[in-house]
Amino acid sequence: MRAGTRTLTAGIGVLAVLAAWPAGAAAVTGEEPCRINTDAAVIRQAPSKNAARAGIGYRDQTCRFHGYTRDVTWAHITMKNSGVDGWVNRDLISTAKEQLAPTGP
Repeated sequence: MRAGTRTLTAGIGVLAVLAAWPAGAAAVTGEEPCRINTDAAVIRQAPSKNAARAGIGYRDQTCRFHGYTRDVTWAHITMKNSGVDGWVNRDLISTAKEQLAPTGP
């Protein structure tokens, strides 16, 4: 098999995996510290406004960030103290290390 053929075959394999990927699955993954940056963030059991509540995170509480949905709208997190695991709107958390300083008075 020539190199160009292997590259094309590998590319088709990657496209097949992405096409079969469920809509709510996390596409951008990792694990890093995060912090709630709003007064109260509803943590959902699934990445949807209609999903049941798993809990609530409050300003400056810390969490672990696990990844985003493919459309980068929802962030998968686990709250550090309570262990609540779920999804929040990506705008309600900070993940950059320079943004993790407490935001309250």
